[in-house]
Formats: sequence, structure tokens, C-alpha cells
Amino acid sequence: MNAFLPRLRPAWLAALLLLWSLVGPASATTVVPPDFAGLVDRAGLVFRGEVVGREAALVTRGADRAIFTKVTFRVLEAIKGAPPPLLTLEFLGGAVGELSLEVSGMPRFEPGSQDIVFVTAGEPAICPLVAMGHGRYRILRDAQGAEFVARDNGSPLHRVDDVALPLLAPSTVPVAARLAGGRPLSPAEFAGHVRRAAQRIHTP
Repeated sequence: MNAFLPRLRPAWLAALLLLWSLVGPASATTVVPPDFAGLVDRAGLVFRGEVVGREAALVTRGADRAIFTKVTFRVLEAIKGAPPPLLTLEFLGGAVGELSLEVSGMPRFEPGSQDIVFVTAGEPAICPLVAMGHGRYRILRDAQGAEFVARDNGSPLHRVDDVALPLLAPSTVPVAARLAGGRPLSPAEFAGHVRRAAQRIHTP
């Protein structure tokens, strides 16, 4: 399970006091890993996308202010639903000047990376993905250049049932676990599993 715990790292005391006034005291929330069927069912959109933009800003909403990061994806393949060609999602956290807000368990996206993301069908709060990091699957390449699917922490995904496993920090994923289980799922295989699961869920 992942705990939601904002960690503030300002450059000096004034920034610390400012961020404290912006985001308030930290609270702890638990993210329960969904099983594969639940992951697919809770997603309104599932797509393979390339990150083409990322921008953090200090956002004011009513009496509250906090740092949010907008990540823009170029949609390469629609897997569930009908996403637009470009889609921007907003995540709590990021860095603006000397101020930063880190949220434990929040996915971090880099421009140029490709991912399969499960966008929640409900109203997003701090993260637009289903179960935060459990709704993001990275597309990586092995030593031979073949694409494979990895979880948010970088561990290869060998079976769709493994989406329900806790997300360990990358440094704590045992090397044996990264290598075990044979060949990881390819993006096409993973997308096929998602499409079949979505069809089963919505077929009377």
C-alpha cells in the first residue's frame, strides 16, 4: 500500500512557512491496490501516450492554494474509451521556483516517455489516475530493444494479476524479482488484456 504524505522541501524557512500556509498540515491517506478487473472497470479512459509537455504551477482554488503539475500526453493508441489526440492531466505536487511539494506514491512523468495510463472515470482529486501509481504502466525497452511493460516503480509486469501487488520503491525491488517470471508483457499484449477485460465487464 502507498501512503499519501506530502513532503515539503523549501530552500529556506520563509519558503517553508509559505508552503505550510499554502497546503496546510500533511494528512495520511491509503491507496488500496486494485485487482486487474477493478483497475479496468474504474478507468474511464485507457490509452498509450507519449509525454509531450509538463508544467508546474501554484494553483489557487477558493481559499486553498497548492502546487499542481500538468502533464500533456500525445495519444498514440486508444485502448478503452475515446481520448482526444492531446490530453492534459493534472497531478498534485511539483516544483515552482524555490518551492516544492512531493506526494508519496504520485507518478512522475518525464517528457519523451511513453506510458499506458488508466484515467479515473470519477472526479479526480489529487491524482487523475486510478489508484495513483497503480494506474500508470511504463513502456520500456530491454537490451535487445524490445518493448515491455513495467509498473510505476520500474519492475517488469509479467502477469496482469500482478497489478494488485504493492508498489515497492524502485530501490527496494529485489533484482531477482525483476528478472524472474520469464518475458514481461509487451504493450500489445497488455493492451489486449485490457480490451478483453473491458468487454467482459460491460457485456451483460
